[in-house]
Amino acid sequence: MNPRELFTLTLKGLLAWLVLSGLVWYFGEWLAKGLFPLLKAVIMMMTSEISPSLNLIPSTQALPDDTIELSAWVLHPLYINASVGIPPGTELKESAHLLHALVPLVIEGSILLVWPVHRWQQRLVLMVFGLLTAVLVIMATLPAQLLGILEISFQEVAMSGNQPRPVPWFVDWMVFCEMGGRWLLAIAAAGWCIQLQRGLLKRW
Repeated sequence: MNPRELFTLTLKGLLAWLVLSGLVWYFGEWLAKGLFPLLKAVIMMMTSEISPSLNLIPSTQALPDDTIELSAWVLHPLYINASVGIPPGTELKESAHLLHALVPLVIEGSILLVWPVHRWQQRLVLMVFGLLTAVLVIMATLPAQLLGILEISFQEVAMSGNQPRPVPWFVDWMVFCEMGGRWLLAIAAAGWCIQLQRGLLKRW
């Protein structure tokens, strides 16, 4: 690839990023609400200790910075350590920034929009696969983020007493996602879509 082609590809990537960021900015609320049933189902598969509910909290500032709020009702006594427990019926809350949660969609979509193809049908197939896999990436990251931050607040209390509550697996997964794993998953999903598109069109 010569410098001119590299420059052109970079400009296309930046343009794709800006366009998708604008779309997520504008349609993010609608998209998040549409994903709430799936997100709730994933949370319930990850833990049986709570009954979750999700809400979108509008931003109170000039810039749109809505948050996704998890309201979790404790279903049975939740022991933090030997001397501290949370009684059933207690409501716990945690939140995540909406735009941050939808970053995988922007990353994956930007890669697929600039990936060189020969026909418009190839681009269409890529974008359909990209949308589906981006939703899967969000399902794999956002619930762990909400539950992980909630669990970290438990661990701060748990370590102050005897028999502290074991650290659930999703805390480690949340740390991985927050340290760049969210980006890595989006890039890997884009690569998988490209390979899937190539394999599918070979059969046509």
